[in-house]
Amino acid sequence: MQAILDEIAEKVPNLTSEERRELMRLLQEEEHKSKTAGGKNPSPNIEWLKEHRNEYAGNYVALFEGELIAFGTTLKEADTKAKAKGYKKTLLTYVAAEDEELWGGW
Repeated sequence: MQAILDEIAEKVPNLTSEERRELMRLLQEEEHKSKTAGGKNPSPNIEWLKEHRNEYAGNYVALFEGELIAFGTTLKEADTKAKAKGYKKTLLTYVAAEDEELWGGW
């Protein structure tokens, strides 16, 4: 295992900024997978929303495996911030306040 880590460490200085961000994203993804493995929490994004609803009410959030990646006042703002951090696939959703009435029109 150490040989693999040494090989990666040797190659990191030669990576572009984009490649480094992608490497970090992949490592974070693997870390999240190991934390949520074993079926302990089948829906970490839903749990995050329940726990942080009051803090982010009225905002759009980008979540990845139960972790806040970005937020903003518009869906586009949250998505743009998440993509800038290297996350291409996140759950993007509006966080409604508990007393906020939501409806859909025709």
